[in-house]
Parts: sequence; C-alpha cells; structure tokens
Amino acid sequence: MVSKKWLTIWLVLNFIIFWFVGLASSGYSMEGYLPGQSAKVDQYVPFVYAKPDDLPKGVLYMVDYDGTIHYYIVWEDEYFSNSFIDRLYRFFRGLVYSGATQDIEVVKVNPDNGTFYFQTHGHTDVNGRILPDGSCLWLEEDRTIPNCAENGTHIKVYVVTWNHMLSLLPEGGTVRANLTMRHMTPEDYVSLGMFRRTQYSMAGVTFSSLTIALLATLLFNGVFYWAWRKGYLSREGQRKVRREVRKSLEELRK
Repeated sequence: MVSKKWLTIWLVLNFIIFWFVGLASSGYSMEGYLPGQSAKVDQYVPFVYAKPDDLPKGVLYMVDYDGTIHYYIVWEDEYFSNSFIDRLYRFFRGLVYSGATQDIEVVKVNPDNGTFYFQTHGHTDVNGRILPDGSCLWLEEDRTIPNCAENGTHIKVYVVTWNHMLSLLPEGGTVRANLTMRHMTPEDYVSLGMFRRTQYSMAGVTFSSLTIALLATLLFNGVFYWAWRKGYLSREGQRKVRREVRKSLEELRK
C-alpha cells in the first residue's frame, strides 16, 4: 500500500514533469520577446519595395541572443480585393492573432555572417547570404541574384503576393517604401499577437511538445510503478535502500 506521502509526491511530480518537458520541448522561451541589442540595426535594415497603393507603415525590430536581427515589416492589413472575403478573412485573423489584424512579414539578418531569411510564394522559406559584391546567394535555388543588397548590407525585398510574401527578384510596379523603424516594445509584442506569428506551425509545435511531455510522464510512471512493485516505496523498502546506500558509501571510503 502506497502511503499518502508518496501519492502526493507522485501527483506533484507528474504535474511538474509534464509541463516542464512540454514547455522546454516547445522552445517556449525562444518564442518569447527577444531582449537583445545590436549596433548594426540601421546598417542591415532591408529595403522594401511594394505597390504604391499598398505600402507598409513601418518596421519593428528585435535582436536574438546570437545577434540575428529580426525585422518585422508591418502593414495595416491584408486586402484580397474582394470586400466580402476581406471582411471574413479579417475576422478569422483577428481570432487567430488575439484581435490584431495587421499583417507582419519578418526578414531575419545575421550581420556576423551575412545570412538572411524570409518567406516567399506559398510561405516557402528563402535562406541566403549577402556576398561581398552586393549580390546574394539564394541557397534553396542555388543561384546568385545580382545587385540585391544596397551597400552590401541592405537586402532588397519585393512584395510579390497580395498577402505580402517577399522575393529577391525585382517585381514590376513596385516602389521603395520610406519606412520609419523602431525597437519592438513589450506592448507592441502583446498587441500585435507576436507569440503566434512565428515561422513554425504553432499547432504542430503544441502537438509535438505535448506528445514528448506525455511520453516523459509515462516513462516516469513506469519507473515509479516498478519501484512500487519492488517495494522500494514502503518504509521497509526505504530503510533497505538507505542501508544499501550507506554500505556502498562505506565501501567507497575504504
């Protein structure tokens, strides 16, 4: 018979293990507000080219722990050119992003190695590197895009879809947007629903994290059940374990 003390310990450990493993495996801390700083924020801000009637209103930035600068290009909204679909789409986006309907696209730049990241058609990834001559190596396509970085640091990105996906390739009918930039505050982070605006599927992250947490909890319960069946959780069993531990320590001292 398991004592109330061990039953309480079992319940508490189940709770701690499940949530600790779940949060740790989800990358919870890395999904949060990024407090880093960089002196190269202005030097590497991307130049954004968009349609004259659909220009972004500004850029917010954060810096992560390895010095990568996250530039968040902010549009007031997304417009599909159909008023009914626009309203319906805006309603669901408001639900997903906790009431925020702004559209935000991220461009990540690491000044230390000149690498960058953003998303293009179909939300597919674009990873690249700025080359010394101002061109860019597009890794997924294994091709070089000439004249894609002003002064060898400011990559040029062109809006190519109605929902503001970006490209390294020049897009006709676009103009360079003159954007103000500032550091993203914690208030911005909350009001824009930034926790849910990651490049990963939050549903997928949640599912995989809870699966890992469940497996870890089941493993713990298996060990706990084995210890109970062996009698290690009874008072006599605990005394036996302590005697064995003391005996082992005494042998080590000899």
